[in-house]
Amino acid sequence: MLELYIDSEDKLRQLRQCPVGEYLDDFAQVLHSTGYKQRPAQLTLRGVAHFGYWASERAVPVEHINSELIDAFAGHLPACACSHNFQGRDVYHSAGARRFLSYLQTEGIVPLPLVVPVAMAPLAEHFRNWMRQHRGATDGTLGVYLPLVEEFLATLGDDTSAYDAGQVRDFILAVSSQHGHGRTRSTVNAVRMFLRFLSAYGYCSSDLVAAVPSIARWRLASLPRYIDADDIERLIAICDPNCAAGSRDRAIILLLAGLGLRAGDVRDLLLADVDWSQGRIRVMGKGRCETWLPLPQEVGDAILHYLENFRPGFDDEHVFLRIHAPFGPLRSSGPISKLVRRAIQRAGIKAPSMGAHVLRHSAATAMLRQGVSLDIVGAVLRHRCVESTAHYAKVDDALLRAVAQPWPIEGEGPC
Repeated sequence: MLELYIDSEDKLRQLRQCPVGEYLDDFAQVLHSTGYKQRPAQLTLRGVAHFGYWASERAVPVEHINSELIDAFAGHLPACACSHNFQGRDVYHSAGARRFLSYLQTEGIVPLPLVVPVAMAPLAEHFRNWMRQHRGATDGTLGVYLPLVEEFLATLGDDTSAYDAGQVRDFILAVSSQHGHGRTRSTVNAVRMFLRFLSAYGYCSSDLVAAVPSIARWRLASLPRYIDADDIERLIAICDPNCAAGSRDRAIILLLAGLGLRAGDVRDLLLADVDWSQGRIRVMGKGRCETWLPLPQEVGDAILHYLENFRPGFDDEHVFLRIHAPFGPLRSSGPISKLVRRAIQRAGIKAPSMGAHVLRHSAATAMLRQGVSLDIVGAVLRHRCVESTAHYAKVDDALLRAVAQPWPIEGEGPC
């Protein structure tokens, strides 16, 4: 209802009499349910009314509103010279119009845009389904792999039985000569996985997988990027537990630094994944691999404090939600890395990197220095390969001193 945000009877009348006024009471209720405060909601409603007049002048009925019309309205704003009471050039006008279109689509007043599926080679589509079913691949991974697989098919053709090692290597070398290291590495991974899929169904020889060259990566040549325990404590202390942002960010940082979770693990954490009675949490990692990890007291207390005091009352199963309207789950792992970066900057910490992953490295380093074995560290971090965990052995000062050999003195021993 508009009365949630508008006190003036005159303004209420103006809004309800505008060309889209019949929808604004329900729209205001949606804004309220998704956490809009009074002033942002008022500006959003003003923008919707402005858009309503603009569309009415062009004889566009509500049922025909679409994203192209919203774009045209946004183009009108910089030079707006409308004479009605809701004219203006504020950014809330275009944002309000887009939010209103989303509301109309949700309510079925305006049809959802028709999504035309992109034509895909049958073999690539079969590969996509196999990756989802048998490898637990996410949409993000498939979004990288599928274009590369289709490029591979376009280059080598659909007759997979005729593939040979020379063709595979020539394709990889052609990509590496035209693109950087990142694109080449993605191509190698995509082609290798595609050939495994082909060999699993007998479309090509299993020996062909070995023809994919490896990209040189000296993974163990550098030291792990981490921040020490004192800096972790400063990072946690910089988050104010008495406000929504600080409470949420503190719980997230404790999960990252205490359990070595990835940013995506935190983003995807659901309320049902926290087993309070057993003091543990469930993490669904890469390949949909489910793991239960112990929930430390401090971490559990921080999550509970956020849930009880500051988590928005929004019907969603994710533990962590956006703190600003519209409420909802975090759209990606990017905001988690950003909040870690902001906390590092506020704390004045000189970190080797600024994203969430530095806390995963820090958790592994801290465990190792406390005497935890590499096997246990690998289990907590959910590494599939022991080499990934072995990378952290280089920060175990005590172990390195024990195995270090004395430097030979000139004249003693063999040259």
